Amino acid sequence: MANGRLFSNKITYWLVRSFAFRTIFVWISFAAFLILLGKLFDFKNVLGRYKYYLVLLFFVFIPHSTYAETVNWISGYTNYVFSMLCIFIYLSFVFKCFFKGYSPKIYSSFAFLILALIGGLCVEHVTIYNVFLAVAVLFIAFKLNKKCILHAVFFLVGTVVSCLIMFGNNNYSEIKTEDSIGMRAYVFSYSDIMHNAFTYVVKHYTKDFWLISIILTLSFTFFYIKSDFNEKKPKYLNVCMAICWLYSAYSIFTMCISDFRAITPAMRVVALETAFSFIYVVAIAYLIYVFFDKNNRLRLYLYLISTFLLTAPFVFIKPATPRCFFANYMFWILLCGELLTAVIKSIDKRYTKKIGCFVCAFSLCSVFCVMTACLTNKHINTIRYDYIKEQLQDDKNRYIKLILLPYTEFHHDDLSDGLINSDDESDKLSYSGFIMKYYDIEVDKDKEYKEIKVPPYDYYIEKASE
Repeated sequence: MANGRLFSNKITYWLVRSFAFRTIFVWISFAAFLILLGKLFDFKNVLGRYKYYLVLLFFVFIPHSTYAETVNWISGYTNYVFSMLCIFIYLSFVFKCFFKGYSPKIYSSFAFLILALIGGLCVEHVTIYNVFLAVAVLFIAFKLNKKCILHAVFFLVGTVVSCLIMFGNNNYSEIKTEDSIGMRAYVFSYSDIMHNAFTYVVKHYTKDFWLISIILTLSFTFFYIKSDFNEKKPKYLNVCMAICWLYSAYSIFTMCISDFRAITPAMRVVALETAFSFIYVVAIAYLIYVFFDKNNRLRLYLYLISTFLLTAPFVFIKPATPRCFFANYMFWILLCGELLTAVIKSIDKRYTKKIGCFVCAFSLCSVFCVMTACLTNKHINTIRYDYIKEQLQDDKNRYIKLILLPYTEFHHDDLSDGLINSDDESDKLSYSGFIMKYYDIEVDKDKEYKEIKVPPYDYYIEKASE
């Protein structure tokens, strides 16, 4: 086995081999994922059915590179989306026990042992996070004297066992500086860690999901205006509010207009960005303490700490690709949901219904746009492999036109690096070789082909002229 992702590897294998199983599994699991995300987003059920539209809106606005490598990639889906589904199931259960006085049946505790084992055998950083989550939940359950202690114990046991199974795989212990299978490398020197943090981690941790920073800042501003502190205004309140506004402006500018670039080896710009991100997170933690009560703080701090725990491991691993931050984005969405629902709860219900209608329309429109792009890619993907087979049937033809996907923001284009001529001469089958095998494309190795990459527009023009 190439790694310790025993469950997600096996599920991926089945998903690739069976279209029917893939359709059923993805539809059911993704629907459950969005429903649970919506329930956690609005835990107090302030928004009613509108919470699902809001969740869809936030989900559509996650960075498209992350969307392409998780939702629209089978391996990424089982590793990142499904592992988060397991966490959402556990958090929904725990919050129900903590904040709604739910008393679960004793026999149901075994289900959480299985849940922890499944969720812990999907992807490494989530496996590590699950152990921290299990310990924290068990501690809080003891402190609050809740009736889910046995369930928390079973979940902890499952996370520890899954962690031992995951990292007991020989491939992890044999990695010194580079993982030949996953194209990963460990970094341990101070300079490499700092460079990794500057180059990969900070951008994806708080900056590139700019919609979140705007909503958080506006929510905190609402509470700031509404609150009457009299002469007991918290000491650092104004400073933290200013930091949030400045970071929101910085996030919008760098992601929508122009990023700041390092022009010297010292990389002072990215070092300042890192420090600014850290100060921003501290400001959020302070404002949560100022504006919210005990129960809200517990959920909010859990979400905020989770964003850090799920991101921190990538300081020591390079490169950190966009899919690695999917879990981080989900917890930022949940953090945003707690604040947003608290704001809406304070507004007159007459206005909330009107706002809900606009949110619903905007959300559905956004989903339609994304689905249009994804379905178009799917259609073109089907056409282009048939077109390759059609060209190969002509014995005199030595030019193979490869149609590129129109919306590469939402899908990785398998043909961007070529297809036929990209196969190496080693005994191992290359990635392009697997693609040709999957689509049943047979190539005469004695012939040399020149590949020409063309957009879909050129393909339809050619077909129209025939």
